Amino acid sequence: MPRRAWSVIVLTALIGVGFAALTAHLLYQKEQEAIRKELHKDVNNAAMALAREVNLGLELLYAVKNHFDAGHRLDARNFQPLTSGVLKRHPSFKSIEWVDIVMHHQRRHYVQGMEERGDPSSGFNIVELSPNNQLIPAKRRDMYFPLRFTSGENREASVIGYDLGSTPVTRQALKTSFNTGVPVATPATTIERAYGNVRGFLLIMPILLDPEQLGGEDTRDLRGFLVAVIDVNTLVNLAIDTVINDGINYTLIDATDPSHRQVLHTQRVELAQMKDSLAQQPAKPIFFAGREWELIGYPTVSYMQARQSWVPLWTFLIGSGIFLVICYLLYRLQSRAYSVQVQVDQKTHALKEANSRLESMTKCDGLTGLHNRTQFEQELEREIQRALRDEVPLSLMVVEIQHLSNYNNQYGRIAGDQLIRQIAQVLDEMLKRPGDLVCRFTGSQFVAILPRTEGAERLADECVKAVKRLKVAFEGEPEDRVRVFVGGVTVSDQKEMTASRLHAYGEIGLTRAKADNDTGWHWMEISAPVQDNKSIDP
Repeated sequence: MPRRAWSVIVLTALIGVGFAALTAHLLYQKEQEAIRKELHKDVNNAAMALAREVNLGLELLYAVKNHFDAGHRLDARNFQPLTSGVLKRHPSFKSIEWVDIVMHHQRRHYVQGMEERGDPSSGFNIVELSPNNQLIPAKRRDMYFPLRFTSGENREASVIGYDLGSTPVTRQALKTSFNTGVPVATPATTIERAYGNVRGFLLIMPILLDPEQLGGEDTRDLRGFLVAVIDVNTLVNLAIDTVINDGINYTLIDATDPSHRQVLHTQRVELAQMKDSLAQQPAKPIFFAGREWELIGYPTVSYMQARQSWVPLWTFLIGSGIFLVICYLLYRLQSRAYSVQVQVDQKTHALKEANSRLESMTKCDGLTGLHNRTQFEQELEREIQRALRDEVPLSLMVVEIQHLSNYNNQYGRIAGDQLIRQIAQVLDEMLKRPGDLVCRFTGSQFVAILPRTEGAERLADECVKAVKRLKVAFEGEPEDRVRVFVGGVTVSDQKEMTASRLHAYGEIGLTRAKADNDTGWHWMEISAPVQDNKSIDP
């Protein structure tokens, strides 16, 4: 069938499949957009639920603060009942503690006073955790923040007196809360021993002597701190598990410090995740107590499958099928109409190929693939006419393999043919300029036409060296290697520029090259008057 007919059929098929694919793609994009919106909505709902849970905890802590702001007496009997109710209402609160502030010069008096009041057992001291997680007396610091009361899961007497200012993070949070008068949350970490080894953070709220103050200027303005130990996992599960879809994986990140984003909690319902634009959907940031949290949701395979339909695929298949049927019918009609023409074209093509092969055989050497002598003579006449017309020099180079007949007798005809092909390839790779023509002239000779070439003796020298680099063994010859002789001529005198004279000069140069075994090449330059210039082998 003619190419034009095939083009019509293929174009019809491509247009049909393209329309079907476009329609299916648009439907798929609509579904993806709907899923993306639903996913974003689900993740935002989870983030809002988490924000409500965090704010609820803050409100409960404010309720305790208001109790002490009203001037109620602070002791273990009224601290425990008040905070226990908060802990019951908010399971993520592992404990609520009261923390004093003690300057270094007050440490001894504070310790004595605590022992006299008998709040803990005898032997009270301000302590901190050692590298081995053992409670040891706190090191000397300008300011201490000892734990005085605690309620919750861990009520061990050993935690009383623990200095919350013993770590840089909590010490900085305590000072910031005191100076600003607002709650401050610490980064999440594993709170060891004194707080029951939970993955959580501290929510610190200052209690000032004057409730109307927004912040303290002196430690004498401070009554103490309320510190809530909050378990992140419990907080997230309590807030999100009842809101977020079962098919969504999510990760909670502390993004307060952009250079150090901390993963707080990760929930995976399926290991497999989608790898497209829906792979993650961040919710709006959650801000509280100086922290910024970010909740990122990831759709699972089941989440996507439950919301994707087969409509786009069926649309593509049905649309493509209709157009393919049309193309098949068109093909049958065209095939029947042009069956005779196809046979004629095939026979014509076969005849052209045969003619092309015959023409190639008449122009090329069968062994090397280079142009043969007949083609060389035709091309030489053309280049001479062009050189005469443009008044430019023309060069001819003759290359002969030394003692090729002896090589054939010694190594065999097959090795001799291989040698000829190797040298032909070397010459063909060297002479790559547009217009250069390399031909096989006789059994052991090659000729090259080099239009517009001056200083071509460098090429002659390179030919000799290139063949030497082949390192083809030839016993009985100098260096026991195959070598070639190169004779060449550059003619700039138009009177001397004929095919016979160019070839004669090339043969003269080749004869002189054979006489000079040191260089292996000889180059002549013919101008008016004729000069014989033998270049120096570099």
